Amino acid sequence: MKIIYLHGFNSSSKSKKAQILKNSKAIKNLGFEIYLIDLPNSPYKAISEIEKVIKNDSKDTSLIGSSLGGFYASYLSDKYNLKSVTINPVISLHLEKMEGLIGPQVNYHSNEEYEFTNDMFNELLNLKVKILREPLNHFCLVKLNDQVLDHKKTIGYFDKAIMSIDREGSHEFSDFESKIPSILDFLR
Repeated sequence: MKIIYLHGFNSSSKSKKAQILKNSKAIKNLGFEIYLIDLPNSPYKAISEIEKVIKNDSKDTSLIGSSLGGFYASYLSDKYNLKSVTINPVISLHLEKMEGLIGPQVNYHSNEEYEFTNDMFNELLNLKVKILREPLNHFCLVKLNDQVLDHKKTIGYFDKAIMSIDREGSHEFSDFESKIPSILDFLR
């Protein structure tokens, strides 16, 4: 089975969670193969790159996405009937806040400077999944002290999905490694 990890806005495959997954002995011992992708800044191009990996291999595929990567994971899970794990994910109700990000941006890992354009924002709006078709395909991890996204909206959106809700922690999800056993139980 392959797991595609999808990083968040202005992040990369070098993110802490991506590297934890890549180096996880539990994942390797169970025969999972991790795919890390540096996603393009354009949401449509990002989805296209992820779809290439989904379609390029006959192995069972699952998605793990953090923040904006969780938004992409939810969309693709719904489109292809795949299991997804989302970590403090962006949902359609968070998108209006992202409109404030239009303008110059810098990737945290590569230091690439780029413009998050109005067209890119509109691409996100066009990828909205208002209601999950198969909510039990989704395992959502939420920190109530997420300082970036409104956890109440996230919990409401995933109310029929499987959830892990923690009072302590932040958007970064610093104890991600401790969630790997639960994630693997869900994905198997």
